[in-house]
Amino acid sequence: MDFRIVHDIPGRLRLALTLPRFPAVDPCGVEAQFRDIAGVEKVSFSPRIGTLLVRYDRKGTTRSAILANASAAPIPRSRRPRPETELERKKKTAVRSGTLLLARPLIPPPVRPLVAFYGALPIFKKGIIALRERRMNVDLLDASAVGAAMATREFLTASLISFLLKLGEYLEEWTRGESRRLLSDMFHTGEEWAWVVRDGEETRLPLEEVVVGDSVVVRMGGLIPVDGVVLEGEALVNQSSLTGESLPVAKRKGLSVYAGTAVEEGRLRVRATQVGDKTRAARVVKTIEEVETVKAESQSKSEEMADRIVPYSFLLSGLTYLFTGNSSRSAAVLLVDYSCAIKLSTPLAILTSLARSARHRVLIKGGKYLERLARADAFILDKTGTLTEATPEVAEVVSFNGFTREYVLRQAACVEEHFPHPVATAVVRQAAQEGLTHAEEHAEVEYVLAHGIASRLQGKRIVIGSRHFVHEDEKVNVSAGEPLIDAFAERGNSVLYVAVGGELAGLIAIHDPLREDAKAFVDALKGSGIGRIVMMTGDNEATARTIAASLGIGEFRAQTLPDEKVEVVKSLQREGHTVAMVGDGINDSPALSRADVGISMRHGADIAREACDVLLMEGTLDDILAAREISREAMELIAHNFRTIVAVNSAALLLAATGVMPPVFSATIHNLSTVLVGLRSLQPLRVQG
Repeated sequence: MDFRIVHDIPGRLRLALTLPRFPAVDPCGVEAQFRDIAGVEKVSFSPRIGTLLVRYDRKGTTRSAILANASAAPIPRSRRPRPETELERKKKTAVRSGTLLLARPLIPPPVRPLVAFYGALPIFKKGIIALRERRMNVDLLDASAVGAAMATREFLTASLISFLLKLGEYLEEWTRGESRRLLSDMFHTGEEWAWVVRDGEETRLPLEEVVVGDSVVVRMGGLIPVDGVVLEGEALVNQSSLTGESLPVAKRKGLSVYAGTAVEEGRLRVRATQVGDKTRAARVVKTIEEVETVKAESQSKSEEMADRIVPYSFLLSGLTYLFTGNSSRSAAVLLVDYSCAIKLSTPLAILTSLARSARHRVLIKGGKYLERLARADAFILDKTGTLTEATPEVAEVVSFNGFTREYVLRQAACVEEHFPHPVATAVVRQAAQEGLTHAEEHAEVEYVLAHGIASRLQGKRIVIGSRHFVHEDEKVNVSAGEPLIDAFAERGNSVLYVAVGGELAGLIAIHDPLREDAKAFVDALKGSGIGRIVMMTGDNEATARTIAASLGIGEFRAQTLPDEKVEVVKSLQREGHTVAMVGDGINDSPALSRADVGISMRHGADIAREACDVLLMEGTLDDILAAREISREAMELIAHNFRTIVAVNSAALLLAATGVMPPVFSATIHNLSTVLVGLRSLQPLRVQG
């Protein structure tokens, strides 16, 4: 589109756009074309005078992106109006009810009962549905209270109560929407439109119209709206929203890109492979939003108790009328209930705490696991990949029984390269560094879970793995290597046994350095009240003891197999502990599933990421501490909200029953307390850092 610059000051740019009168221009579409640019803070378009005001972060690159976008962007035409949202519907209902209430003095007295009844119709409908389904809930309470007010000809009271209830519904919906919006802003693409090449021309389409196979163009400053593969162009892409990487990544033809990542410099044409809710960013958002359905135990108990209180509200209302004969007091009692506030505040507190943990790059898969993480008092830590860097190196290679060192390393690398494990990678890397090439002379490689690998080489069986596998399972005599085992163990090295043709061919010492923060992490766990910390490893007893002692861990299990790890978890649970298991390997997945809360790393095996309840997106130990602190604060927030709800509504019930508080005030206090605890439940998303 054509434009000219009207005002240009740092952080503020006003453009006069040349737009045709017909067909009509879509104002929202004009704003959307600029709102998606990284660094743009606010966009305002005036269709009457054709000017566009853009506020941005004062960076020169952002200004250049705005002007480049203005030159290249087509003129968006008006499209069909989108359907009304639930929030908009409830807002419209509340405004209409409030307008009728304000206009009441102008309405003739004979018509006022009809107006009150019209305003109360939505409330009566909900009450009738509850009655038909034989559910004694808050909808039936509200309908009964309004009905009681109208039966006693207190039409003003009925109108006020109807307005307050509708206003409360609107504020509740707004509170829920705010929590979801803040959550989605962290991960979602933010794109409502995409530039798509169709019939040789770039066309700006609503994101929901983009399909797999489309060619999508993304320019500097824009967010990538789809998962896909680069067809042409080069660019630096900021992927921190998904991967946590602090530096932009160079993307060129053939490389994958993901929705929600930003093009900092350059231009890309991308073939869409995943669109809409199938993109990685959308899956993250969907996963977090769906965890609201995985309720915490405390949430379920609170909601169950709140529902049980409803019949007693009816009983108290009836007793109030029986002893006082005052229908106004009886209606005031009906307007106070606990369930509404509890059912709003508790899920919100959990949802926003899950979003806050996601901001720390920790994905907790449900409120149930958030609560269990807060209650955990025993931690089981798998050594490799959790307490170590998961970047092992070959420390030493020793040969026996006439085999040479080069032969042992070469053949081990030849077999290990078929197995995607950090230790296997270390062996292959060491062989490459020493220039040892290896032809594919072996048969098919067999992987034995948690033990090792086996194949056939020149007619002889070659096995590589733990002592348990080579000596006990394969019956290979390993006594020749015994003098070296203790020396390796003192240095904290793991040992791979290599046997060929039933003979011990060599030992490969593997050094996997401990994480720099491992000792501090263990100390922090102890300081936070964790009574039992157990380290599990496939290493031998001496190596495990050395590593555990260096970290200050008193309990450890050496040479553990998958079923043995599960038994350790069960043993702690039988002792009454809430167990958190941290691991990232295939052999850890059974224990991760059996633990009260399983924690895995982003770099772990696929099955471990699926089996876990908490996924560390960056894989740092500090993230576990942050997630646990967030979970404990969430439980404290829920308890605080519950106490507030009980105290305020109990006081309101007492005042209503004694006649101190009329129905209008009891409705006001009830709805106000509900909204306030709902807003307080948004607090976790407001916490920074």
